[in-house]
Amino acid sequence: MENTRKHGRQYALRLLTIRDRTTAELVDKLRKKGFDEDIISTVTTEMRDLGYVDDKKYAMHFAELRATYDKFGPHRVRIELRKRGIPKDMAENAVESVFPEGREEANALELANQWIARRGIDDREKAARRLYGYLARRGFTPNVVRNTLSKVLK
Repeated sequence: MENTRKHGRQYALRLLTIRDRTTAELVDKLRKKGFDEDIISTVTTEMRDLGYVDDKKYAMHFAELRATYDKFGPHRVRIELRKRGIPKDMAENAVESVFPEGREEANALELANQWIARRGIDDREKAARRLYGYLARRGFTPNVVRNTLSKVLK
């Protein structure tokens, strides 16, 4: 029993050396590797207690990266956090803190301008449809997308 707990701990540390993970991701990886539930529980608790796994810190860092570098909208960031096993309220708090007033609009405008610079506008209606879809897939709210389109497709 102690031997498998030791292996579970070593495997978890190896995973966390590669990149930060949420508690849910760590549990999933340990399950797939075939560890017992009691060992999984012990190892994840130990990793949390040592500060190696911190879902709140992970959520904040992830949301900041996605908003800053990938220019995702709040909806997409929220979905990505939920996919990684972050609880709904924690994901919501991370998104709210990362998207202060105006940041979503600024990100959408920057992406729209980049999109237009790459593709150009031959047919205004076609460009509006495609740009709307592009921004919506990036996680921007319909209202922000419409406002952005009205600014860039004057």
